[in-house]
Amino acid sequence: MNSSLEMVTFKLAANTSAEQLLDTSAAMESFLQRQEGFLYRSLSHDDNDLWYDIIYWKDQHSAKAGGAAFMKSEVCAAMMPLLDQPSCKVIHMDALSEVLATALAA
Repeated sequence: MNSSLEMVTFKLAANTSAEQLLDTSAAMESFLQRQEGFLYRSLSHDDNDLWYDIIYWKDQHSAKAGGAAFMKSEVCAAMMPLLDQPSCKVIHMDALSEVLATALAA
């Protein structure tokens, strides 16, 4: 069975710095580690200041449960004001093909 991923794209709210968002990252990582089915997260941004928060889950059920728990969490309350809400897009999809580096798979 392939994993499921959740990709959230967004821009930062006006007068919000990258450092402010990154300050919430440790709390987000701690929250995710407690969610059943969580596999991996990466946070990045491109040259147009569009951010990509990509989370891999064991399956769609885990992804949706994790998202629902996030919306009720203190992490969400701290993070959401930092995001430009109209720019936020959330996409859930199943991975069709996956490969893990040999060094990581060992």
